[in-house]
Amino acid sequence: MSLIAATHALCETVSDLTALFVAQPELPADSRELCSLVIDWAEEFEREHAGETWADCEYLEVIETFFSAHYRAWLEAAAPRSVRIVS
Repeated sequence: MSLIAATHALCETVSDLTALFVAQPELPADSRELCSLVIDWAEEFEREHAGETWADCEYLEVIETFFSAHYRAWLEAAAPRSVRIVS
């Protein structure tokens, strides 16, 4: 994969994970933590799915499953004061 394609894929993953994150009822209280989490998770997702053509599986289902697992783990480990409830 070229550098341009890899950068595009990472940016797309960051965008998708951000959209999933901001739709949740609880977010990091610090916007920088949100940014850091999304970037870290996007890098992990891209590493795990390097070379994936998405012909054999549905991208949106895979990224939603990935996000759900990471979101639950973050929420369980997050200190109460570091979580903001969105109304």
